[in-house]
Amino acid sequence: MTQYILRRLLLMIPVAFLVTVGIFVLVRLAPGDPVLTYAGENNDPVTIAYIRAQLGLDQPLPIQYAAWLSKALQGDLGRSLQTKQRVVEAIGERLPATLELGAAAILISVVVALVVGTLSALKRNSVLDLVTTSVTLAGVSFPNFFLGLILILVFAFVVPGHLFPPGGYVAFVADPGDNLRRLVLPAITLATASLAVNMRQVRSSLIDVFGLDYMRTARAKGLHEGAVIARHALKNALIPVVTIIGIQIGAIIEGAFITETIFFWPGVGRLAVQAIPSQDYPIVQGVVLISALSFMFSTLLVDVLYAVLDPRISFGAAEA
Repeated sequence: MTQYILRRLLLMIPVAFLVTVGIFVLVRLAPGDPVLTYAGENNDPVTIAYIRAQLGLDQPLPIQYAAWLSKALQGDLGRSLQTKQRVVEAIGERLPATLELGAAAILISVVVALVVGTLSALKRNSVLDLVTTSVTLAGVSFPNFFLGLILILVFAFVVPGHLFPPGGYVAFVADPGDNLRRLVLPAITLATASLAVNMRQVRSSLIDVFGLDYMRTARAKGLHEGAVIARHALKNALIPVVTIIGIQIGAIIEGAFITETIFFWPGVGRLAVQAIPSQDYPIVQGVVLISALSFMFSTLLVDVLYAVLDPRISFGAAEA
């Protein structure tokens, strides 16, 4: 296992390198000049040239990239062009809010998908199955920004008592109750699309597993139906589901871009959205790099979980 993990980590190095190149080039292809935004109303050419030199933006792109990469390898992602705050500190301050939102969304998605997907598979072609199929189709079809606005309208303004706040953030340590109330709507919004995919995958995987020989053998032994599903069906059906969930975990920051903006959630996604209009290169580069690394590590975790869920999968076979 150790050799397999080390091999995967080594393979991540060229991927991470290509990601850094892509980030660096793409943000600079965007129209506009961050120096003009930084200078504000001061359009004096001498001042603009001085600012450009101070920020290192007067150098050729390969030199700029080499300087940024060498600092990034030392854990220094630069400073924000707007606030002068170190990028690592800016991301670190907002990462807990994003992780809280992402963890809540994944929890909702996994728990509901397992319960409803299992019931749907057991009651195949029933009214329940048709209803859940329609709901999952709607969940995939509705974009996050539309669903978020609908939830705010209904639960923050239309429903008597205003069950949930329309947005904002309060730290859990400061007020646990208010934190959870503000977490509900953005977590549901972020979870809906992945919930629909997970639910359909659980249903499909269970239907395939129900028809296998060992399931009939387990029932023939007189095992309770709940034990048959929990011990035999779900464990084998979860392998493709784990793949999807792993991808979703890696994409938490990406999915939070829109959700955090709608609900004024002070996470990493909203930080990047605020940095894009002002072309704050270091912030955007840092957020995208962290997002890419989280995606790569989550896929590694999924591969390790394969062997836990299915003993037939060995790391030796994976390496071969």
